[in-house]
Amino acid sequence: MKIIVMGTGAVGGYFGARLARAKHDVAFVARGSHLEAIKKNGLRIISELGDITIYPAKASDNPSDFGIADIIMFCVKSYDATTSSQLIKTVVGPKTGVIPFLNGIGHIEIMKNILGSKSVLGGVAAISALIEEPGVIRHNATMQMLKFGEFDNILSPRIKAFQSACEEASINNSIPENIERDLWQKVIIICTLAGVNCLTRLPLGICRSNPATRALMEELATETVAVALSENIPLPKNQVEITMQGLDNLPAEMKASTLPALEKGEKLEISALNGAIEKLGKKNGIDTPMHRAVCAALSPHEKGKLL
Repeated sequence: MKIIVMGTGAVGGYFGARLARAKHDVAFVARGSHLEAIKKNGLRIISELGDITIYPAKASDNPSDFGIADIIMFCVKSYDATTSSQLIKTVVGPKTGVIPFLNGIGHIEIMKNILGSKSVLGGVAAISALIEEPGVIRHNATMQMLKFGEFDNILSPRIKAFQSACEEASINNSIPENIERDLWQKVIIICTLAGVNCLTRLPLGICRSNPATRALMEELATETVAVALSENIPLPKNQVEITMQGLDNLPAEMKASTLPALEKGEKLEISALNGAIEKLGKKNGIDTPMHRAVCAALSPHEKGKLL
């Protein structure tokens, strides 16, 4: 299967490397020192599940170098969704499936407007990983999961083919009955996690064990569920409890990617996360004071050190 990883960060790099090791034709789009290290030394994954080195690795900063793909794993930051979608237009054919594994929700419509609604699929990634140094990705713990599906929830040939590729690569995966519901369930978790991580500057374990910050997490989840329901997303009645159970099962050291970005002075995805919930809440008459507080606290940091 021909796969292009658009954005070889922690998520795209890890899963792309697994697929490449399984002998699929995987090309990595990266930039800067990370790209140069991949070209020189290959892409290296450090993981409790076994280290991987893809050398030589097909890598470039220009997707057009690789031709039409069967699947594009779209793994950029949400604030780069527009420019990155425009960059991959030349490698999206009539049967290409573009699967965004991004935080937030606003990128779906952006991508559909640029690439066409038939090209864009739904995707959810669950992993704790980071770029440790240029060309090297560290996978923390053993959790690694991809969920993906067509938005009409049809089991299409390209979805079945990508699932087979994931199976060959030993990637935990599933095709949900309703991908939009799973997307929103991820949004609820990530907005809750990012909110409490960034307000406290602490990892999940401390936040969920402290009564005051746990209450904050429950309020963030409750607000996000209310907004999702106002958007007619078919969530279970006990979604808040499901979300908290999911957060309780994550590693204690877990941090939403927003916190390391904040700590490093990098740009933040807050507008695509808590900001998107606040915006949809206003549209649908749902008050979201906790998300509003998170956005206010992070607003001075949103553009990173470029401010």
